[in-house]
This record gives sequence, structure tokens and C-alpha cells, in this order.
Amino acid sequence: MERRDNRRFARRIEVRFWRRGEAQPHSAFTTNISRTGLFLGTSMSLVPGERLRLEIIDAEVGFMIEGQVARSHRVSVALRQIAQPGAGVQFLMPEELIESFLPNHARQEQPAAASSPHSPGASGAAAASGRFAPPPPPFDPATADPAGRFDPDAKLVTVTFDEPSAFLSVFHRDIQFGGLFISSDSPAQLNELVRIDISLPLAGAALRPFAARVVQRFDPEAAVGVGRNVLSGMAVQFLEPEKVVADLKPLIARLRS
Repeated sequence: MERRDNRRFARRIEVRFWRRGEAQPHSAFTTNISRTGLFLGTSMSLVPGERLRLEIIDAEVGFMIEGQVARSHRVSVALRQIAQPGAGVQFLMPEELIESFLPNHARQEQPAAASSPHSPGASGAAAASGRFAPPPPPFDPATADPAGRFDPDAKLVTVTFDEPSAFLSVFHRDIQFGGLFISSDSPAQLNELVRIDISLPLAGAALRPFAARVVQRFDPEAAVGVGRNVLSGMAVQFLEPEKVVADLKPLIARLRS
């Protein structure tokens, strides 16, 4: 029996997908991909067993493929900037696509091996056994550094906002929920503790760096295949999110004036 490499690779790739009966596609990004499936980052409520048509957007190796939702990962609205909602999508094999056109007696003649992990009828456990998965769940800030060992000399990451509107947008979309995505060609390691220095377009706005942990990272170079990730960088979650919001709110009022 053929043994396929189903390891997941972190890869941010643009995807357009169509649900059955819909003429217009939806846009999303992958968070990881393997030879047999991918995790599709989307806030849409996709249903396990649902069939999708996927277009992988890449200038060099883009393609279209049929897939089936194997698992749905739902995240509350308050946490969507930290934990990625979406769905694990299993690529369908050619024989699975053709099966619906075969007469009933031909389907019944299929060998018992049809219950392999590629089969649409495979159990949820088999469908999720190492081919694709949602990003790691957000860590608990209350236990992120329980012994108080955070290094005040940890790597300093400066995030510069040139326009008030840019910062206000990121604050309301991400920061107020406890995290931030930072574009970078050299993202820190997963779970690494870092200091986030937020630079605002505001005279006299002196902020002390905020402690954070890296909860997701995307390298510039693709981990598998050719090309680069659409957006390299890292998602961080603040160790003291309430303090971050409290320190920034007085400056927000000045930026709006």
C-alpha cells in the first residue's frame, strides 16, 4: 500500500474557494498545508462533509482542486484576532470524484480499502490524524510566565505606525483583543518571549515595550514547494493585555483629536 507523507507545513497561501451552488468565490488564506489537505483560515461556518472547489493562488504553481471539509474550527468573536477560525479541508482523490457517476452496482464492487483516510466517510479522528490542523490554541496569559522569568532583555520588536488611522485600525481589530500580527522577514521562534515596542505618530508618546509570546509564525521562504509566503511574520499575544490597552487608550484620544 502506498505510504504518503502527510506532514503539515506552515504556509500562508491565498485561496479562493467556492461552495456548491455559489457562483462567486470567497477569499481566504491557508495556515498550513500537506500533500493531502490544508487548513483554511476563514470565519465562514463551513460544515464537515461539505464539498468545496479550491483555487490555490500562486504565480508559479497555482492550481485548482476539489476538497471536502473534514473538521470545523470555530472561535469566538473576541478571540478571532488571536486564534484563527477555519476548517481542515481534505483533498479529494480522482476516484472519489468519479464515484458519483458510477452505477450503484459498480460502487458496491469497490474494495474494503475505500474506508482509507482519503474516503469521505472516514471518521473525524482519521480525517484529522496529522494531515492538517488549526493553529495552536492561544496560550493562557495567566500562566504564560508563572515564575516571573520573563527576560527584560528579550528580543525587541519595533512596530511603527506612520498614520494615526493605521494604528487605530490595528488597535480595534487586533490589539484590544490581546494580540498583534507583525510583518517581518525574520520572525521570532514559535513560543519565544519578545518585547513589543509600539511607535506611534504622536509627539511625546513614550511607551515601555510590552511583553508578548509568539503564537504563530510564517517564514519568508515556503517550507514546502517553491516561492515565498504571501506574508511573512508572526502573531504575538501580549502577556498582560489589560495593561497594553490601559497604556494605549490615553494616546488613542490624542490620535483622534
